[in-house]
Amino acid sequence: MQKTALITSGVVFGLLAMSHAMRWLFPVEILVDGSVLPFITSLSSGIILALLSIWMFVAARNKKNNTN
Repeated sequence: MQKTALITSGVVFGLLAMSHAMRWLFPVEILVDGSVLPFITSLSSGIILALLSIWMFVAARNKKNNTN
């Protein structure tokens, strides 16, 4: 069960990281309370999400299968 949760988390984090990368490829302004969200926010968020995704996949690969 935990291995499935780790893989699912890795996929979700990966999709979110790709969405932040798409913002860099196709510059789209995002307004938050009337202010434009800086692109550096997407860059830092994308890097963090990509690292989390990799971490989840590595943890899932190292997880032993439980038959319980």
